[in-house]
Amino acid sequence: MKGLIEMTNNIIQITQNNALVRIAFNRPEVLNALSAGMISEVTDVFNTITNDETVRVIVLEGNGKAFSAGADLAYMKKSGELGLEENERQGTYLYQMYKAMEDCSKPIIAKAHGYAIGGGFGFLTLADISIAEINTKFSLSEVKLGINPAVIGPFCVKKIGLTHFKALGITGELIDTKQALRIGLIHEIASADSIETAVMKKVNQILAAGPNAIATFKSYCNDMKGTNGAKQIAELRASKEGQEGLAAFIEKRKPNWAETIDK
Repeated sequence: MKGLIEMTNNIIQITQNNALVRIAFNRPEVLNALSAGMISEVTDVFNTITNDETVRVIVLEGNGKAFSAGADLAYMKKSGELGLEENERQGTYLYQMYKAMEDCSKPIIAKAHGYAIGGGFGFLTLADISIAEINTKFSLSEVKLGINPAVIGPFCVKKIGLTHFKALGITGELIDTKQALRIGLIHEIASADSIETAVMKKVNQILAAGPNAIATFKSYCNDMKGTNGAKQIAELRASKEGQEGLAAFIEKRKPNWAETIDK
C-alpha cells in the first residue's frame, strides 16, 4: 500500500505531523472545485487513512481563496454529455467519496474559509467538527445550474435536518457564518488570525482522548439503532485502552495515548 503522501498528484496536498494529518484541496485557480481526479484522490486517501494507526486526527482545508466551490462546472457539463449509465457512474464516484469520509474511523476537523458551495458544503456535513472563518459563505447552489444536491442529500439531512436542507436547496441562496452556526452546519466561528489556533485546540483535545473510544463512538453515531450500546460500553471498559484511561484518572496522571502538537 502506498504511503499517504505518495498517493497524491498535487490535486490535494497531504502533510503529517506526528498523529495529525492535514488534507488540503489544491486547485486554487478554480476555488478548489471538484474534478474527477480530485474525487478519486480524496476517496483513496480517506479509505487508506481509516486503517493507518499512525493517524489520530485529520484537518481538512483548502489552499487559496476558498475551502471548496463545489463541482468543477466543466467536469459537470462533460459528465452530462455522457450516456446515462456513465453519467450515473460519475455520481456514484461522488457518493463513494463522501461515504469514505463518513466511514473514516479518524475524527475529521474541517477548516473552512472563503466559500463552501455545493460539494464543498457537503464536505462540512461529513466533518465531525467544522470551524469557519467569520466571512465564509455557504450555499447549496445546484438549482441555479438546473440540477440539485441529491448525492449529498442524505449527509446534509443527518447534519442540518430536512427543513434546512430543503430551504437552502430550493433557493440556492448564500448564507453567512451566523446562519451556518445556527443550523448546525458549523460548530465554531473564528477570525482569519485565530482560526488556526482554534483548530489546533480541537486537535489537542482529541489527542488527549482514547483513539479506540473515538473510533467506536464515530461508528456508533453512524448506526445507533444497530449498535448494542451496553455491550460496546462493557467491551470498552474491559479493553486495554479503557483500563488505562480509568487507571490514569484514578492515579491523576495522563493516559499513555495522550500527546500534544504545538504547531
